[in-house]
Amino acid sequence: MMRMAVPYTALWHRLLSREMVVRTYRISSRKLTSPLNFVLVTDLHGIRYGEGQGILLDAVKRCSPDLVLFAGDIVENGMPFGGVKDLFSQVTSLAPCFYVTGNHEFQTGRVPVLKRWLRESGIRVLDGCVETVRVKGQQIQAGGVDDPHRFTRSPHAVRLRDGWKKQLAGCGKRLDPALYSILLTHRPEPVRYYRKTGFDLVVAGHAHGGQVRIPGICNGLFAPHQGFFPRYAGGCYRLGAATLVVSRGLCLNRLPRIFNPPELVCIRVEPESGI
Repeated sequence: MMRMAVPYTALWHRLLSREMVVRTYRISSRKLTSPLNFVLVTDLHGIRYGEGQGILLDAVKRCSPDLVLFAGDIVENGMPFGGVKDLFSQVTSLAPCFYVTGNHEFQTGRVPVLKRWLRESGIRVLDGCVETVRVKGQQIQAGGVDDPHRFTRSPHAVRLRDGWKKQLAGCGKRLDPALYSILLTHRPEPVRYYRKTGFDLVVAGHAHGGQVRIPGICNGLFAPHQGFFPRYAGGCYRLGAATLVVSRGLCLNRLPRIFNPPELVCIRVEPESGI
């Protein structure tokens, strides 16, 4: 019986692991001349990873980021912003940072204060706009939209209001098709809108990996606004000419994550040969 203890212990650890993992996706583009690393941070929900967010910051640094992308739900209603401030006050020294809101930001009722503080800290807040940044001699366009929660008074609304659609369409109109472009959005499920924007890469979170995953059987049990067995729970997906990357997020709440450890995502985009 003692010989079985180690395998069972290892399985149980993997089943309920709360240790952050770094997941890397590799894609390519003809619009780039040298490889770039984008680090995607989502659904932190105010959680602290070590003193001063040291564990999370070290993981971001090891990814050698050229850009750091924050796709919403970084804060949590009812929780102090201390852990978030620790993160944002230090991460800008690693790479240019872009941020969009998630639904939980709006639930705090403090979005204007949060956005102002982020901008003062050097974070580029994207709320229906597109910015161009030069990285390794290449111009990259980053656009982003607020969570649809901004445009409705209902905390459980799933409809995409006109304000959100206008933000998204406005971002698409500002793109230079010759430049590689990234869209930051919190919710992954409205893919029919993302396909039409012209962005090369779309990054999102919100789904928390479907909370429960069973390798080879269930890629996610339930996700907000997707329901049971969500299609876009976490992973890399093709949307026509675009790529959608959905992070499983960093949240460690009271709900158990089954075969679904919190994750930091690194996206490596490499030049694609025209041959």
